[in-house]
Amino acid sequence: MTDSGLNDSLELLSVAQTAKLLDITRQRVHDLIKNGQIVAHKLGRYYYIEAAEVERYKNQPTGKPHQPRSTTSQKNSVDN
Repeated sequence: MTDSGLNDSLELLSVAQTAKLLDITRQRVHDLIKNGQIVAHKLGRYYYIEAAEVERYKNQPTGKPHQPRSTTSQKNSVDN
């Protein structure tokens, strides 16, 4: 039994293709791989990223999470 059906459905993108899809530089893609924000597969000396991984990264929320302001008054150290 072979896994050729599995390999056919797996679309791998180069770093350049990933950069173009995400509208960032190739160096930024390498930084994201190094920091573990994008999972990549190294084949020889090149990295390849699954298309599903690119979609996962694109759909991540960005920025700081919303934290509502506290309703209790806080004393400032200058007010002491």
